[in-house]
Amino acid sequence: MTERTSPSRARFRLWRALALALIGALAALGILNLSLIALINADQPVSAPSGTLLYVSTFDDDPDTDADDSFNAQWAQYKGQDSAVIADGILYLSIGSAGGVFSDLDYPFADLDVEVLVGWQEGDSEVIEAAEISLMFRYQDVNNFYAFKLRGDGAYRVERFQSGTLDVLSEWQIAPQALSGLGAFNRLRVVAQGDQLRFFINDQPVWLCPKGTDRRSTWSGLRSGACLSNNRQTAEALIDSAFKTGKIALGAVAGQGATGFRVAFDNVIVRAP
Repeated sequence: MTERTSPSRARFRLWRALALALIGALAALGILNLSLIALINADQPVSAPSGTLLYVSTFDDDPDTDADDSFNAQWAQYKGQDSAVIADGILYLSIGSAGGVFSDLDYPFADLDVEVLVGWQEGDSEVIEAAEISLMFRYQDVNNFYAFKLRGDGAYRVERFQSGTLDVLSEWQIAPQALSGLGAFNRLRVVAQGDQLRFFINDQPVWLCPKGTDRRSTWSGLRSGACLSNNRQTAEALIDSAFKTGKIALGAVAGQGATGFRVAFDNVIVRAP
């Protein structure tokens, strides 16, 4: 019997192959090593001309490199009921309690264009539907950061935590281009340039529903695409100046108490926007 490959798995393999080809080409030219060395030695948030490659990782380690000096060591890792572990070229986040877990990269960036491949690896269908994957950026600490979230049912949301207080910048809305369910992979992308924040899923921009002068961001329905707040105007970008620089981090959250699942991250690429 011939094994059949799902579209999401095929897309994951294609994106991974493209990322590896990019890394190989840059390494051959010496560009990648120079950019990473400059990043490691930087004391200030990285800023560079538009399109410059600032960072890239497939979470694959050179076997000849000492573990403490590897690029994977630059990501926070820990074990336990809630864990962040890099294995077999993938960063896995596991949720066993009613909370969240994340792994941050130990470098700050100024303006950035960051993308990452994300997928749900383990969990019951009901759990996966409520589970949240998070691409965090301009991360200062656990109480101050932005987050672009994708839920297991294909819905996305943009949040800001400031001094530990949550502010939803754009509420949950289903993205038609998002692949949902166990085994599905999606590519999340954030472009943060000055106070303008733009978001993409699988290379397509997502529409946003700012709260404007209203109390909260409000869509007319989860699949409607119609914004009720902000004078009923959707937006291609959010305008927010709370944080101008910071780290990136990859996270998972037990939405509505949905514990007992695992998510995967791969192919992190950061460019200057």
